[in-house]
Amino acid sequence: MKNVMTIVLLSSFSLAVLADELEKDKRYRAKTEIVVDDKKGGSNLRVGSQSKFLVIDNDEAAHYAIKFTNIYPVNDIKAKANRDTDSYKTQSASDVIEDTVYYLSKSPTHGVPVESKVEESIGGIVSGPLIVPFKYRLDDKSVGGDATVGYYAGYGFDVPISDQYITVTPFLSAGLTQVSVATLEEDGTSSTENKSGFSWATGLLIKNWDSVNIGIVYGQDRIGDQNWEHEGEGWFSISVGWEL
Repeated sequence: MKNVMTIVLLSSFSLAVLADELEKDKRYRAKTEIVVDDKKGGSNLRVGSQSKFLVIDNDEAAHYAIKFTNIYPVNDIKAKANRDTDSYKTQSASDVIEDTVYYLSKSPTHGVPVESKVEESIGGIVSGPLIVPFKYRLDDKSVGGDATVGYYAGYGFDVPISDQYITVTPFLSAGLTQVSVATLEEDGTSSTENKSGFSWATGLLIKNWDSVNIGIVYGQDRIGDQNWEHEGEGWFSISVGWEL
């Protein structure tokens, strides 16, 4: 699964776009409760929000063939029995089981496309480009714009928070960095030279926390020059993003 993660010190925003057709062999997470059939045109089985599934076939015009990999309960609101009793929420098991083929209708529900009710899952093994445009360096407590472009790989785990679930993904990354190195000339003046080097990094990516995506990364840069003040020293970078 490919994901693009940009680590920044500022907030970033992503605008909603029209959802594309779900892709075969990709994993998705239900953003709301969904309904599936155990046969084409069948039985209207309810599946809880945050449940994950794999698309095994998208060739048919009317249905996606899917298999669930993680299944979460269905929430129900029970009406109050009398004026002195408040409405309350209960949970019941979803009507599906893992590793069984079900059919998800491609038809919109109340004008909402089914593709808008799901999002690509980052659970399990994930990888993708990692861009670090800013760094907070721990040795001199400075913020620098020495960019790093690399690649990361990790594994996402579901963590329950109340009746919601977030995905926490530890990851490792390696890439190339461009840094500014100050040099003292023989005449006492100083100059700055751009040099390329190697960066490694590790961190956590947190997704689906009240529609907020949070990332934190720790890394080190090396250019092969022990006289560079940041050679092998640690830095942090963070990201905060809202899905609108």
